[in-house]
Amino acid sequence: MIKNASRPVVAGAAMLLAAMFAGCATVEYSSPGKLSGITVKGVDGAESGQVVSITTTGYYLFWTIPLASGNLDWNYEKNDVEGGFSLFSDQVGFNELQDTLLKIANVRDCDLAEVSFCDSDETYAGLFSESGLIGTCFGSSQMSVSAVLVPRKNAKK
Repeated sequence: MIKNASRPVVAGAAMLLAAMFAGCATVEYSSPGKLSGITVKGVDGAESGQVVSITTTGYYLFWTIPLASGNLDWNYEKNDVEGGFSLFSDQVGFNELQDTLLKIANVRDCDLAEVSFCDSDETYAGLFSESGLIGTCFGSSQMSVSAVLVPRKNAKK
């Protein structure tokens, strides 16, 4: 009986670990030139540069104890952000996303347009066992921000 009862626990723990290592912070940019000729509303006819999207995910025990989260580290050599992963820390928040987005814009000498924030939470109830008891202990939170980078008029070329 104990053998059969432990199968959902082992399967649930394996799925959670796989999800945690897959869910780190990511930073993505659109290809340069893809937005050429497109103007953004409210930017006085300036052409768009690139779209940047930053996403970070955190996993929690009982929704309060951080197990793992994405990590947004600034690489001063590359002058850009790198997505990463850290255990037992919670770096999923709008302040972290906003600070990173502003650093990217300042380094690229760009203004931001069409800024969009997204926040979603998920529980794993019913996923790991028939009763859902294991799944209710774990949850995740994902936050993302995206924006259009608009080169400033006085930007050096």
